[in-house]
Amino acid sequence: MLKSIGKIIALASLTLAFNTSALQITECKTDECVTYFKSFKKASNRGHRNATYTLAKFYHFGFGTEVDKARALKFYKRAGIKGVREAEYKAGMLLLTEEELYDLDDGIKWLKRAARKGQPNAAFLLGRTYLAKQRYQEADTWLTLVYKAHPTKIVRWISEAQQDQAFDKNNLPSLHVAIEETPLETFNILKSAASHNIEVVTVNGLHRNTSLDAMLASYRKRITSTGTRLPNITCDQNVACNKKSLNEMKDSIWVSQR
Repeated sequence: MLKSIGKIIALASLTLAFNTSALQITECKTDECVTYFKSFKKASNRGHRNATYTLAKFYHFGFGTEVDKARALKFYKRAGIKGVREAEYKAGMLLLTEEELYDLDDGIKWLKRAARKGQPNAAFLLGRTYLAKQRYQEADTWLTLVYKAHPTKIVRWISEAQQDQAFDKNNLPSLHVAIEETPLETFNILKSAASHNIEVVTVNGLHRNTSLDAMLASYRKRITSTGTRLPNITCDQNVACNKKSLNEMKDSIWVSQR
């Protein structure tokens, strides 16, 4: 049963239509990739949360190291705790799609963390997960949210899911109302019109190494306490943060009363 659930959720992850990262990481075992891996590991040890997220991706896909999804999960969680919502989503995805890491409750917990911060992949995978588990009320909530916020992203999935017996008004009432208000055909018409009236322009992104070098350049200093309790956010960037000198602290009412 566990294996079959894992396969169902794996299919869900493959149908996600959102781009979660501009930097595409693929398997690589060259000396150059190994050097990048070591550099990002050092940056992660210095406390840089985005370096930790990238390091997790290196383990996930085998960039400069062997594929190790258990370690990838560990670093996705570490980056997620520091506030990287993409890492929270990836942690949840691994927990629901990898049989050896499968943990339904923990996976849902991480997906909810990301979804509540606006990560659409997480909300979609939550809906698919609940649908597979026949927890229709929760599935209805998350799938409706995605349809209203990112309708064109799941039109294809919905058109295919409508053939499933579980996809009916009794199980998913809010989603059906949303579809009735904004029919799927609307997006097909818009897509057709766009293809005839809009010039397509291809924009090439930065070379992978250029992006990695730029990231590493920003990770040179060790992260220390910022006084805000928010990772990588300085006091000057937080309107609710106050900086005081040592003498000012000594005169503070909170100190003088102790």
